[in-house]
Amino acid sequence: MSEGAVVVAVLSHRDPGQLQRLVDRVIEGDRTVVLLHHDPRSGPHGVRPDDRVLSVRNPRPAPWGGPGLARAVLSCCAEAQRLVPDLQWLLIISGQDYPTRSLRQIEAELDALPLDATLRHLEVGDPALDTHPWQARCRARYLHRLRLPMTYRSVPFPRRPPFDSSTRLFVGDMWVNLGRKAVQHVLEQRKRLPQVERYLSRCSIPDEALLPSLLLNGSEHLRVASNSRRFIRWTEGDPHPATLTHHDLPAVRDSTAWFARKVEPGTSATLLDRLDELASISG
Repeated sequence: MSEGAVVVAVLSHRDPGQLQRLVDRVIEGDRTVVLLHHDPRSGPHGVRPDDRVLSVRNPRPAPWGGPGLARAVLSCCAEAQRLVPDLQWLLIISGQDYPTRSLRQIEAELDALPLDATLRHLEVGDPALDTHPWQARCRARYLHRLRLPMTYRSVPFPRRPPFDSSTRLFVGDMWVNLGRKAVQHVLEQRKRLPQVERYLSRCSIPDEALLPSLLLNGSEHLRVASNSRRFIRWTEGDPHPATLTHHDLPAVRDSTAWFARKVEPGTSATLLDRLDELASISG
């Protein structure tokens, strides 16, 4: 894949100091641009002006579990395409992510990657074909429940979904890596399949289904791998990732992940310092 700009879109809502540290690391790349989507409910993001730091127009509130977060990701796709004519890759991360290696290394790996997109994903179709318990949970969440307005709660409710043999339901990570062709495909699918966005906006946690479903329907011309290239440590029973510490450094270092999530300014401080040191050594 030819070299072009790598846009790292950051969805942030807190910790201006941590956000600035993240931005500083990202723009150490040779061709990397930061695109900020900062939740307007949180006040100014506080990031220093820089030619390589762009902002999404009219950022929307993006609370976890609601449609705003899923739509913020789609806004990042549209703004990256609009603002960066030589866009080659768009990587979606949160303000609580951090690079596991130098951005020059990540750029080089993207240049050598024979793919158009990478994200962890599964189809929610015939239950007999399930390979992971997540599929059964998502089948109930997206096909048989309705999110109560103005809440994060959902209740059992008979619904007629817009999914069939030609428009399938996929679930996966919202923290995705999209090549230029994949970004264009997602934006075209959003126009072609408005019923999918309308339907999922009434579901709980639509960010786990909207972008994967737009990307993976009609994607025969795209090369997509089921790997988000994110290091995440989960605790059983907790819906949110565990906060990483210096104890996670060996596993993070030995992984193929490009970003680690999630990190906190205090708890993860030693880990972030060590990742900075390793990035400076590797160049």
